[in-house]
Formats: sequence, structure tokens, C-alpha cells
Amino acid sequence: MSESTISTQEARPSRAPVAFGDRGIVINQYDDLVRFAETVSKSGLAPKGMESPQSIFVAVQMGLEVGLSPMAALQNIAVVNGRPTIWGDAQLAVCRGTGEMEAFEEWFEVGGARTSRNPSEYKDDTAAVCRIKRLNGGEVESAFSVADAKRASLWGKSGPWTQYPFRMLRNRARSFALRDSFGDALKGFRNTEEAMDMPRERDVTATASEPKLFQPKALPEPKKSAIVEESQNLLEVAPVSLVEQVSALLRRDKLKWPAINEMLVRNGVTESSSDTHEDADEETLSQAVLNWTALVALIGKGAGK
Repeated sequence: MSESTISTQEARPSRAPVAFGDRGIVINQYDDLVRFAETVSKSGLAPKGMESPQSIFVAVQMGLEVGLSPMAALQNIAVVNGRPTIWGDAQLAVCRGTGEMEAFEEWFEVGGARTSRNPSEYKDDTAAVCRIKRLNGGEVESAFSVADAKRASLWGKSGPWTQYPFRMLRNRARSFALRDSFGDALKGFRNTEEAMDMPRERDVTATASEPKLFQPKALPEPKKSAIVEESQNLLEVAPVSLVEQVSALLRRDKLKWPAINEMLVRNGVTESSSDTHEDADEETLSQAVLNWTALVALIGKGAGK
């Protein structure tokens, strides 16, 4: 073997072998999980929306925390509205995997009477019931009825609630019971099916039915590149770019752009949001300059909190 070959082999860092168990790869250290995530990402078999090594890494780590194997975590962890959730069947598997589930029973009731099979027709008093008994713990019984689904605006919703109503009722009752009994095992994970039915985060943009935080002024014509001269205590500067004007105002009043931008959005003045004023569009900057005194006053009163 030549000296160059030996030096190359010595320079190449060695990586510890990944352990294998009865169920495949065993993640014992950080590097094991990094390598696993990279391999799955390159394979093209990662679930949609979870193709990057970083997303795979986080999903597997979340699964490991509740007792799921790496591949099971990839198949059963889903991100809904920016939050990790766990599919209903896996939720039950996690709780059973603790070895502390003494009893588990599910059934349907119509008018309070227990049925022997899934209902063929659905009335308001048709309900799925789930009963769980945890070892050395109390018994929990949870029910979810058609009336409950109607109150939550779920009944008749297109998709699974129309195609498989019995399963959706059962999953909701099961999820509530499991979370009440095994909250420590589930680590706060919500059921994916339940999370998908929840409304998205509220848009704080003001609507016609909401009171305005302040009355925005009309943009002047055509001076978009100079500060509007008012009786307000605005900066007295020569015409400069809007970005420079806002920069000066922010420095003077010791404010951050996100606070100003949030006030404009909440008041319906603009729908544009940006992390910095350098990225904001010209109209948003113009509105900020024109309404600066009102915006500063609102922020000072804590309206943005």
C-alpha cells in the first residue's frame, strides 16, 4: 500500500457504525439521527412536506419522545397549522405501548342505548363512546355525538365527515379519552384528524365589522418620496426615500418595524407584512409615515399586545 493511500485513509474521519436491533436501526446518538435523516431525504421516500433532512430529523425526534420507531414516526407525525400532531391509530399505539392500559373499549350509542355495531343512520343523540382504564389510575369515559359535531361545525363537512362519519365520531371520542388518561405519554400531541378540523390561526386584519384602531389618512398625490408636512411632530427633513424616512422615525422613537407593520395590518390599512421596513412595499411605507403619530400613540398604549 502506497504512502499516499495510507495518508488519505488516515485523514478521512471514521464514523461509528449505526446499531441494528430487532426492528431495524437503533438511534443511540445525534450522529445516528443525522445520518438517518439524510438517507431518508435522499431516498425520495419521505412523506410529502417532510422531504428535507431537517424536517425528518425533527419528526423522528418527536416520535422517539413518545416511543415510536424512526420509520413509524415519519409515517405518523404530521404538521398541521404549524404544530406537530400524531395520527389517531398511532396515538392509541403510543398509549398501549406504555404497558399501563388496563382496559380499552369503544362503542356507539343511540338515544343512550348501546348498539352492537356502527349506526346506519345518524340522529343528534347518536354518539361514539370510549372508555379507558389506566393501571393504578381512574377510569375515563368520553363521548362525542352528532350534536357535538354540529356545534363544532363539523357535521356535513366535505371529506371524511361526510364519507366516514362513524370513524370521525369514534376518533374524536377516542382522542379525548386518550389525552385525559395518557397526557404524560402523548407529551401534548394532538390528534391529527382533530387538528385538521380546527380553524387556522386568526387573521388579525381589521374588517368592516371591527372598530378601527385609528382613522387612516389618505395618501397625498403625488409626493410618495417625501414626508408629508403636517402639524404633527414628524421629522423635518429634505425629500429622501421612504425607507430612509422610516429608518429615521424608527431611530427617533426607538421602535421596531414589526410593531408598526402590525398596527397597519390590524387597522386594515395594508395587507402586506414584512420583517423589516427595507422589505416593505412603497404604499405600506407611505401609510406608516403619514399615520406615524397615531401609530406611535397606539403602541405606547399597548394596543399591539
